[in-house]
Amino acid sequence: MKRLATGLLVFAASCARCGACAEALPRPVAPSPSAPVVVAAPAPAPVSATVELSATQGDVEVRHGGVWQPAQVPFGLGLDDAVRTRAGGTATLKVGRDGLIEVRERTEVSVRQLLVRSVRFRLERGRIGASPGKGDVAVSVESSGSTAVAEASTGSFAVFNDGKGLVAVVAEAGEVKLTSAGGDTVLAAGQGARVEGDAAPVREAVPRSVLLKVAWPAEKVTRQATVTLRGEADPGAFVSVNGRELSVGEDGRFETEVPLAQGANKIAVRSVDRFGRVADDGETVRVDRRPPPVKARSEGWQ
Repeated sequence: MKRLATGLLVFAASCARCGACAEALPRPVAPSPSAPVVVAAPAPAPVSATVELSATQGDVEVRHGGVWQPAQVPFGLGLDDAVRTRAGGTATLKVGRDGLIEVRERTEVSVRQLLVRSVRFRLERGRIGASPGKGDVAVSVESSGSTAVAEASTGSFAVFNDGKGLVAVVAEAGEVKLTSAGGDTVLAAGQGARVEGDAAPVREAVPRSVLLKVAWPAEKVTRQATVTLRGEADPGAFVSVNGRELSVGEDGRFETEVPLAQGANKIAVRSVDRFGRVADDGETVRVDRRPPPVKARSEGWQ
């Protein structure tokens, strides 16, 4: 037993001097400093396209927050904001970087949708010209009283809405897609189409000239307080006399009484057809209500 114990002690001492067993065991590894954790910054949220009222002329109003007020420029338009013009008034809306909406007189248009790459307007009544620019923001125009929607990402087009369900669209440059509940079509530059209510678009030729015929009174000097004007314009046209809009029949005929004052009365008639083109005519009617001179005759007087 003593020999066994002595042998174990000698083995242990020699093992300690050898170190072979220690080399077989895994050596403790010094902890390395932890690497910094990099957290990626969240991507910025996409920014919606912008619409700005950049220019006005004449009587122009802006609806913001549900309240109509006189327009001031520049003015940023948000969702459901609107612009309307009176007789003789016009406005320009800047869309994105270089897109434009030209708002003609007697027109109301509102902002219906603002997305990153597209803007949608609603034409309540009147005429607008749309130029999306270089294509960074597409422009679409829906119309009150109809399911017609005109859309383009480049070029330019015009939209007319008579407020009674008749919508007319003309592609001035590039292509315009015109859709309705009844179908769709694509218009090339110089082509036009109309949509009545929910019907399919109907292509139509764009007339070379604007129709405006006025039956002026034969006598340019009168004692009357009014003069009757009759005439004819394109169906769906806006006709005004001295800035006052008239009611035009479905056949394009109109009639109105024009009040006259003493002296020279300038009467200006303007017609704007559904393609946005203008025709003007005018005359001057003079009112002379002075009594005729009395000539005395002498008989038998010297």
